[in-house]
Amino acid sequence: MNIGCVYTVDPYHSVQKPLNMATLIPFGLAMIITVLQKAGHNVELFVVTPETPLDKYIGRYVKDHHPSLFCFTAVSTQYWQVKNVVQYLATLDKNIFCLLGGHHASLNADEVINDGTFDAICIGEGENAVVELADAINNTMPVHNISSIWVRNRETGQVTKNPTNDFDGDLDGLPYINRTIWDKWIELPNEYPSLLLGRGCPFKCTYCSNHAMEKLSGGKYVRFRSPDSIHGEINYILENYPAVERIFLEVETFGANRPASYRIFDALADYNKHLQSPIQFGVNLALTSHFMETNERITELFEKAHAANLAIIHIGLESGSERMRKEILLRPKYTNNELVEFCKVAKQYNVRVIFYVLLGLPGETLEDYNETVKAARNAQPDNCYVAIFFPYLGTDLATMAINLGLVTHEELTPTGATKAERGLALLDLDGFSSRRIRFESIVFWWRVYKGHWPLLKILAKMAGSFLRAYPKLYSLYISTIWLFPSYASSLASRLNQSLPQLDSSPLFGSHKPSADKPLEIYQEKETFPLRKNDI
Repeated sequence: MNIGCVYTVDPYHSVQKPLNMATLIPFGLAMIITVLQKAGHNVELFVVTPETPLDKYIGRYVKDHHPSLFCFTAVSTQYWQVKNVVQYLATLDKNIFCLLGGHHASLNADEVINDGTFDAICIGEGENAVVELADAINNTMPVHNISSIWVRNRETGQVTKNPTNDFDGDLDGLPYINRTIWDKWIELPNEYPSLLLGRGCPFKCTYCSNHAMEKLSGGKYVRFRSPDSIHGEINYILENYPAVERIFLEVETFGANRPASYRIFDALADYNKHLQSPIQFGVNLALTSHFMETNERITELFEKAHAANLAIIHIGLESGSERMRKEILLRPKYTNNELVEFCKVAKQYNVRVIFYVLLGLPGETLEDYNETVKAARNAQPDNCYVAIFFPYLGTDLATMAINLGLVTHEELTPTGATKAERGLALLDLDGFSSRRIRFESIVFWWRVYKGHWPLLKILAKMAGSFLRAYPKLYSLYISTIWLFPSYASSLASRLNQSLPQLDSSPLFGSHKPSADKPLEIYQEKETFPLRKNDI
């Protein structure tokens, strides 16, 4: 059976190549595509931007291949895009069955299924359910009794709510994701692919979806792959992409279990011993005090990291206010002094540290924000990814924002108005207005890195944040790049020459633009691909 799968993005790299590098492949949809292919189905992938001409891509595919099923995924702010695609499909063939999975559908199931856009939604992990659904459609069998699938009858509007499957306890039994189907949508498919180490998270951070997703199914929520399975997928990546030099290890819980984390480091170190050119690794680290109780603990971590050829660590600081982390965000416990010492030792081992920072959080004051600036300035991480808080429906912090009267449920209901999240300030806080929040998201690098970074590097960072904060200017900028590619390329070349101290690693989006590739000053992973569960 022919099946279409759609992934929507905004912002994006270009219409033809929306994704900049392989890190941006979403694991959920990638796994769904893979298991459907293994089940014998023919799958076509589309990565769609708000400017993608649907008739050129999807319309032509429907006309030529007559698919029976289209699968979608969406976080809250992507929902308006997938609805547009479904509405377009209805003009081509009303018999196409449309299924939505992902965090927005799982955490807002009643609202999504009842708006009448989709024939069905998948709740929780969907590998087995989606294959069963596809097989049923292919064999013209009933689809209303499949676990983890809610089905809406088109004629009556009646919804069948099936129970969810337990979380899959055997991650080693899942296939390696098919990465090649994504290549045509990625500018640099060899650059920095990510590898999933496990699923689930033991923490209860209020801005994240994990605390809510855990409640959807039975079975063990926090699971890890074995070292053998991880080794196997690294081999698979290198066989298909021999130019790969860096791999990002993605899991929400890395570091939550210190002995388990060290076992993975040891396994990676052993793997690299057999390579002529060792792979560099990056990782999201769930930083807690047990890594930093003593200098010996910190040293132990970086000795293990150094042996594994770990080049970069991403840390979800979110707020430099210890009060905010403890009372509002429910983040893992550590002090700012411990954070500073951690970054100091990281530099000694030549490991880059990247902070994720959120501004405009419910309950945040200007004083809290100043604590964030102070913490980052004292720690001097190698870089920061700064975003303005967006209350994603289904999370505890969104509920808190609604209950405090900071935003209404209707304002968070996915429409085109929400597409500029993380760049626009939606909340007005006491003493910390939305205008001030947006301003601080632009000047953050000046406050943190003045006197530590070259001026031009700071200005380039601020320019990227400015474009992200003003979507209309960003759109104008993209249009200008498309209209005058040769000028853009020349300007980018001069900029690169004038900023010799800018990060040169492809991890940080500093590739020189080509005729169809916009300037990268806005491309510093501002889509936060390593936070896929922050819906």
